[in-house]
Amino acid sequence: MSTNEHDLKMPSFGSDMHNGCLTEWLVKEGDHIKRGDVVAVIETSKGAIELDIFEDAQVLQLLVKEGDIVAVGEPIARLSAAKTSSKPATTNQESTLTTPAKALDLTTIETSTSQQAANSHLATHKNFVLATPAARQLAQQQQLSLAAICVNNNNRVVTLAMVEQASQDQDPNSHQHKHTQVKTGFDKDAMRQAISDTVTRSKREIPHYYLTQRLDISALQNHLQRYNNSVPVSQRLLLAAPLLCAIARLLITNIQFNGEYLEGKFQPGETVNLANAINLRGGGLVMPVIHDAQNLSVELMMEALKEQVSRARNGNLVYSQLTGGTCTVTSIGERGAEQMFAVIYPPQVAIIALGSPHQEVLVIDDAIHIRWVIDASLAADHRVSDGHSGARFLYQLNQLLQNPESLWQTPG
Repeated sequence: MSTNEHDLKMPSFGSDMHNGCLTEWLVKEGDHIKRGDVVAVIETSKGAIELDIFEDAQVLQLLVKEGDIVAVGEPIARLSAAKTSSKPATTNQESTLTTPAKALDLTTIETSTSQQAANSHLATHKNFVLATPAARQLAQQQQLSLAAICVNNNNRVVTLAMVEQASQDQDPNSHQHKHTQVKTGFDKDAMRQAISDTVTRSKREIPHYYLTQRLDISALQNHLQRYNNSVPVSQRLLLAAPLLCAIARLLITNIQFNGEYLEGKFQPGETVNLANAINLRGGGLVMPVIHDAQNLSVELMMEALKEQVSRARNGNLVYSQLTGGTCTVTSIGERGAEQMFAVIYPPQVAIIALGSPHQEVLVIDDAIHIRWVIDASLAADHRVSDGHSGARFLYQLNQLLQNPESLWQTPG
């Protein structure tokens, strides 16, 4: 290999990943690629993940074939030398929320941002059609054109239902048989095993300690309601957006909870890359990352959340959205348990868990009040922090929520 060449290696999409199946190349030898371009689709226990590039380069050689299973860290392509950026590209989508913001549950986020993602993606990759993994697989089995299906459906993201309809239109008698051959977007058994492996490793290697704090969110709820009443429905926010903003802004100054423990040493994060746990329909979790979360306004945080949920549920998350997390937040949602405890996602050193919003009777200034609260828990790594600093972090979080107007202001 000459000095102006380097290998593109099979990436890791999490500490539980040991290998991946390269299911599709989206480039060919000789192609010039730009930073942010998607070059391949890789099947993992989390489903099909699109591999995007952090550099401008030329594809000199594809080293593996479609369908090959490759270990993490093994070369999959050879590229020309290029300047590499350490920060992944981010894209802001327009707000498309179509239901009033009532609680923390992200399942109420609409996925109409798929249309915008499809248009942008198709413009960048003229020969690539954005489709869910299950849709792509069925189309390949039935030798159907994804491009034609996309055009027939107004250039929307191709879903399994669209492919099934196209298959039925082609041969109505074989529709039911074809339907039973397709898999879902991810292997549920493989994902359950991956989650088990990660949790087992975490509990074995990380000395956890746990703290809880009741967060009084009454002021935040009132401010959020006033804001949502003042804007169009499409611009309304969920409770998750200001909560994540508050957590991110505290983490940038509480570095002992924001970073990774690698090779026997804590490496604090230079920015807050907030991993947000998303429950997938049918079971399983993915934790896409919101990069530079401490710099986001509440509105931009909402846009990031909607894009993440849309991509996660449609099975088209990209590599840059699954790597680089420095701390994780997980939540139950409005219909869940009031309290939860989470396990740290290695090599991170902390995770914050938020229970469902509910009302409680509290004594404030010797008077009885009914308040909206969330029970928050912090699991942290005792090699990096202790209970005193953890308790202070949760106290600061509760105090910040008592002045919610500040969360609507852009930091800096």
